[in-house]
Amino acid sequence: MTAPDARLIRSAMSGHRFRVARQALTVSLVASILLPLICLCIFGSLDYNRRIANVDSALSKLSIAAQEHALRIFDLNAALTARTMDFLGNQTRDEIRQREPQIHRSLEAISSGYPQVASLSVFGPAGDLIASSRYSPPPAIAIADRDDFRSASHWRPHPYISLPLYRRIDGETVLATSIGRANEKGDSLGVISIALRRRYFIDFYSDLVDDDPGYAVGLYRREGAAILASSSPDAALGRLEHNREFRQAVRENVMYGSFTQPGNGQSDNLLVEFRRVGEYPVYVACTFALDELRGAWWRSLIVLAAGTLIPGAMICAWISFALIRLRADEAEWLRQNGDIARQPDAR
Repeated sequence: MTAPDARLIRSAMSGHRFRVARQALTVSLVASILLPLICLCIFGSLDYNRRIANVDSALSKLSIAAQEHALRIFDLNAALTARTMDFLGNQTRDEIRQREPQIHRSLEAISSGYPQVASLSVFGPAGDLIASSRYSPPPAIAIADRDDFRSASHWRPHPYISLPLYRRIDGETVLATSIGRANEKGDSLGVISIALRRRYFIDFYSDLVDDDPGYAVGLYRREGAAILASSSPDAALGRLEHNREFRQAVRENVMYGSFTQPGNGQSDNLLVEFRRVGEYPVYVACTFALDELRGAWWRSLIVLAAGTLIPGAMICAWISFALIRLRADEAEWLRQNGDIARQPDAR
């Protein structure tokens, strides 16, 4: 083999090594960019789905706890009402008026010991207050024009649950569960009404969600009207009462269900789970604001991205520098190889 041939072979081998090194560094550069991004996307998707699953599980537990609590309260109301019915019997308005001090003491004894009960009241057929567990003698109050009085008389013997009522006499906001009374002939004898402290429910629901801003627990009537919510101490928070899917479900007396309520620009997207409270015309609904979840997810992803992409960027910079050095070395090798190749011609 002649010397020029040997130089050509060494030149070809060196050129091949440069190409292999350049290809390896290029593949490493692409991999150092794509692999962290792919891993970050996979982790982000898995983490988001995990968070959604955790929220779904928490909503299910919250809705069951709220349902059981409401069921206990309304069952207790039914028991107190039944005791009052048995105690009053078929006594008329005038008979109750005559025995008002004794009846007041009996009503007070029946309702005492229950922090959620604001008062136990007996109204006459004309809607006037004739006996109360809280006042003796009862104040001159008439509720004949109120929806809960008319509906309770019409729905007898089923209970009617009112929307929040503001009591001017003491400034307290209550929910009234009312049942109509009637004699053996079916003539109305008035209404028995138990006023429940709305604050009691709100405090319980707030403790239930542990004041987490993302969660809310609400109580709704069967037609979908909001009664109260954990995040609304002073007014009903009707986040669902205008939702067509929810209103349709409760009107059809669905036992339980869940759905996602999209935001409208003024409110967040919500995950919703609702349950009927026994056979009562009431539903509990638990919601979670997806914006809270997405905010926490984004913050977690940004921290992970910083921990992943910064070292990746450093590796990319090192590989890019290696490619630049390789290109310079290859150019220097080509220059030297060209000089060596021209030497025989000079001789």
